[in-house]
Amino acid sequence: MGYFAESFTELYNADGWMDMGMYIGAGSSGAGWWTVIATVMLVGVLVKGNSDEQDHYK
Repeated sequence: MGYFAESFTELYNADGWMDMGMYIGAGSSGAGWWTVIATVMLVGVLVKGNSDEQDHYK
């Protein structure tokens, strides 16, 4: 997935947290699950917004 760390514990060193993006599970299916969750939320928000917009103009 582009992350150099193989586990969550590698992201923390003696100086504190490493400077990198959100760790979502390199080498696992975690990234796919987060993508599915985000996609479902996005579609839900778009459907709700479209419904509210149509109700506004009735």
